[in-house]
Amino acid sequence: MFTFLTRMGRLFVVAIVMGATASILGFGILNYSPVANKHNNGGASASAACAVAASAVGQSLTVSGHGFAANTQYLLFTSSPGGGGATTATTDSTGAFTRSIGMAYWAGTYGASIWTTGGGSSRVATCSSVTV
Repeated sequence: MFTFLTRMGRLFVVAIVMGATASILGFGILNYSPVANKHNNGGASASAACAVAASAVGQSLTVSGHGFAANTQYLLFTSSPGGGGATTATTDSTGAFTRSIGMAYWAGTYGASIWTTGGGSSRVATCSSVTV
């Protein structure tokens, strides 16, 4: 019985120490900024915008944008009536880009969104869509 009580006592002390440690670290973590915030939204300005353009079924599909960080690569996710895809778009020295993403094979709505690259990627802009 004595052995059982000493083990229970140790367990109780360990639980209190672990609880105190967790509460200290838990409250302390609120003072730190998440790493993703340090990326500044990929350097894009608040006015970053993009648009999808196509004139008719069978014509080329183009995504263009402005207001992004200069000379930076972004992920470009597209949606179409036939599915979706991903590619990259690289901005020029003014923070603008134009990227041909194929053909408008089906009638319907085509859209795109721009995301930062890397570990804490985040959406920078949702492009206006086009219906062909």
